[in-house]
Amino acid sequence: MAYRFSRFFQEALSIALLLGLVAWSGVAPAQAQPDRIEAAVIAVIQQQLDAFAADDAEQAFKYASPGIKASSGSAKNFMSLVKFRYGVVYRHASAAFFKPVIAGEEALVKVRLTDENGVNWIAAYTLERHKKNEWLISGCHLLEDKGNFV
Repeated sequence: MAYRFSRFFQEALSIALLLGLVAWSGVAPAQAQPDRIEAAVIAVIQQQLDAFAADDAEQAFKYASPGIKASSGSAKNFMSLVKFRYGVVYRHASAAFFKPVIAGEEALVKVRLTDENGVNWIAAYTLERHKKNEWLISGCHLLEDKGNFV
């Protein structure tokens, strides 16, 4: 019971921080070379998605932040978690990236993923910039996309 509450609290806090980053990003100062930074952030997510599609746990794990790596323990455990909790991230029919929001050393990228049944999902990725300008994925929250498109 304590674990469930702790996990719920952790996810609620992560979502609140994510929403705060989005709200704050509207007043963030302009970054140098934003197109290059945005492309780098998107590339990290795409490369991890490609690794999942190839069932390459080691490669997918390479794009995870130190916090994700510590909580997962190993590439094998990480891949099992993604398969179990993030099926549409592991296997999707298509992916469309929204414009990234960059705020200092953090980034938020929403990705519209369509699963193999044609259901759309929004994956909100958070990333952290590490040494040598390396961007690593620090979180992913999934929501079913109930929006109507014209």
